[in-house]
Amino acid sequence: MRSDQYISAVLAKCESLTRAGLWLPEPRVRPSAWLHNFQDTNKIAAAVLLDHFVYFSGNAVDKMLMSAYRRLRDRLVHLRGTADALDILDNAIFTSVEGEDPNVTDSGKLFCRKLRQTLALPDNRFVEPADALRHAANGKTIIFLDDLLGSGQQFHKTWKRDYLNVHPYSFQMLDELQSTRVYYLTLVATTEGLDRLRGEIPAVQVVAAHILDKSASIYGIPKNTLLPDLEDIPSSIDQLIETYYQFLRVPTYMDEAEAKKYGHGQLGLLLAFEHSTPDSTLPLFWGESSVQWTPLVRRT
Repeated sequence: MRSDQYISAVLAKCESLTRAGLWLPEPRVRPSAWLHNFQDTNKIAAAVLLDHFVYFSGNAVDKMLMSAYRRLRDRLVHLRGTADALDILDNAIFTSVEGEDPNVTDSGKLFCRKLRQTLALPDNRFVEPADALRHAANGKTIIFLDDLLGSGQQFHKTWKRDYLNVHPYSFQMLDELQSTRVYYLTLVATTEGLDRLRGEIPAVQVVAAHILDKSASIYGIPKNTLLPDLEDIPSSIDQLIETYYQFLRVPTYMDEAEAKKYGHGQLGLLLAFEHSTPDSTLPLFWGESSVQWTPLVRRT
């Protein structure tokens, strides 16, 4: 397809998604303004990225959360029978996966609130990780909640972090002392993150509404049938990133070149949620800049 026609088609698709309520309107998602960041020589490659971008609205997120919860219930029913499965869920303690620097805006805390409201569960079933560790030491089932299992690094740090000043200090230490029953409930999981947790923390069972392999990242482009007249799309995208990544402002823990290019863990994801954009999503979509620049979406 001729490049100008392709760009028009991509923007028309974005407009259709907005009109259908699947994408939030501007200024929350700004496809046209984002494309205007780029010079004409790079705009076609940027349009390819936009064409592959996936945005989950709040309504979609709510449905994914319940889908993940039902998958956990069905797994427990299959393994333990209906009565035992419901007993486990009726007495489980929910907590959040914490970020690199734990704070009240971590996505896991949002999903604790969402699940509590949706299932009408009592407040005392949702606790901070330190209290969850105490419950786990007393034999309770613990369910971690989050929106994305990306590289697995955040959960790995949560698992190893010292939450108590008495023994056991961490979930890792508790698991070394006694058998624990821990689940990680997430909207989306990458195959990389799943493989890491299965290998390094086999005690944790991950349940996800969606699982993404590399075809759902920048490394899987192109996968749409509608494509512009570009001789080498992957090389054009690489050139686009090389041209613009150095102008982007990202969190300090992502200040290395490869992270600024491809996101945390170099996963190169192409997705965002209405409530936030993962740091493993391509920074070209969400990074700020000291020069005139309009992000497609914001981190929070």
